[in-house]
Amino acid sequence: MDLYNLNVSTNNMGGYFSSEQLELLSIVQCKTYEEIIAFVYHCKQLDGVFSKENLQEFINQDLEQLKRIVFKRYQDTLVPHNSDRETILNNILYRLGINDDTIGVIKRIYTNKNKETINYIRDYIKTRYPNNYQTIFKHIHQFISVERDQNKDSNLYDEFVLINESLSMFDTLLVGSGKPEIVINELCDDIENKFDFYFAKRDLDFALRNNKHIRFHSLLTKGANEELFNGKSKEEILELLATYVKITIDFVNEYNSTNKLDDGTPVINSIDLFNEIVSFNKNSQGLYENIWETKYGITIQDICNVFSYAQEHKPEGVSYLYNEPFLEDSERRKKVIEVLQSINNISNGLIDTLGCQMHITFGTSDEQIRECFDDFKVLQDTQGMNIQITEFDLSLSENETLKTIGTNPQVSYDQVYAMKRDRINSISSIINNSCVILNGVSYWSLTDNIDCNLERVRTKLIEKGVISDISQVPTVCGGLMPTSKQYVNAISDYHNENNSNLKR
Repeated sequence: MDLYNLNVSTNNMGGYFSSEQLELLSIVQCKTYEEIIAFVYHCKQLDGVFSKENLQEFINQDLEQLKRIVFKRYQDTLVPHNSDRETILNNILYRLGINDDTIGVIKRIYTNKNKETINYIRDYIKTRYPNNYQTIFKHIHQFISVERDQNKDSNLYDEFVLINESLSMFDTLLVGSGKPEIVINELCDDIENKFDFYFAKRDLDFALRNNKHIRFHSLLTKGANEELFNGKSKEEILELLATYVKITIDFVNEYNSTNKLDDGTPVINSIDLFNEIVSFNKNSQGLYENIWETKYGITIQDICNVFSYAQEHKPEGVSYLYNEPFLEDSERRKKVIEVLQSINNISNGLIDTLGCQMHITFGTSDEQIRECFDDFKVLQDTQGMNIQITEFDLSLSENETLKTIGTNPQVSYDQVYAMKRDRINSISSIINNSCVILNGVSYWSLTDNIDCNLERVRTKLIEKGVISDISQVPTVCGGLMPTSKQYVNAISDYHNENNSNLKR
């Protein structure tokens, strides 16, 4: 099929898959009634969705239709990503069988997630449900309330059938279920339940069934800041991170030691140790900064101390990455390289691979990309640093999107896809001419309809009042697989025909 992939030399092609997407793919992959029943039985997201009688009736239905039903019921457990706090909380709490009085108290308390709030909710649920509070705490942590990347789209099943048919192109699956905010269950006090690898284990088992490597993402990430660290001191944060790093590395070592792919290699072959340490924006002095130091006083030395266990117990055959976006910005790239050098000066050889996310729009110039890869070449030649493109997508920006929508768009989608093909070819030439040896390229937005860029642009345009409904922006053309191409061209043909009729 038509692909918008980089024409560069690499032995490792990867794709990003959220835990929700892997669950939905697992449904598509079921080949027997026994497999679909087993999936429903073991999937915590579907707890209570199907009764025992429902499961017994499964065998009387057409298998393909049954998979579509289970797929849709999974989607129904999610609320839209832009739902208000109350809707999100209701979705979680009612699924747990908590009574209305308790829900009301929790909703009044949960105005923001910090240490005091979590402690109060923990103690309150313990008091109200003394016999099963541990089960409630685990279920809260193993339930995804909010959809992302169009996972509630009514046409998504066929999209996932296409992805499943194309799965063979990927050597590696990038999964985000190793992040602290996904692993650490703050409601639980005991170590056994506090560090919960439920999602990671299911993602890894999917990869194992499909004979794919995993890039495990990511042990230090800015996304954990608000989720876990509000109200905690620097010392408390470092202690929590150190425990999390130790338990995670032990988990990886144990899983890899007992699970091998067909070629005998371990399932997890790379880990994003660090993700987005440098601020996205400049500070008041016009400088990019270490966000951990700015917010919590945590220095690069502190971070290296926390990750000493990861270096001392590094899993065999596993690469450690430092992953950053917006390296096309020369000033930000300079700061990231400084941070990388500081890490390896303190912990020599800890990071063997620099990951360039490369989320770009049509406004990113050839010169920016050329200078970026020239710097990568220097890093590779002088320090032996491996280079990966870790989250590639090329999509329309918010302003570019505005030119493609409405009854009289300035730019047709045919033109956008033609421009995208030209840009992909140009970027590929720049990378090849740089002589940088890439040891991996991973694609973030696999299709036009499963694309975080689309979600982001739609949300911003709705907030600004530019559009009133997400359907007004059918695509930002960001996918590796251009699944919107046929749909948006049909819209374009419709408008052209109507405009022609009006002119007559």
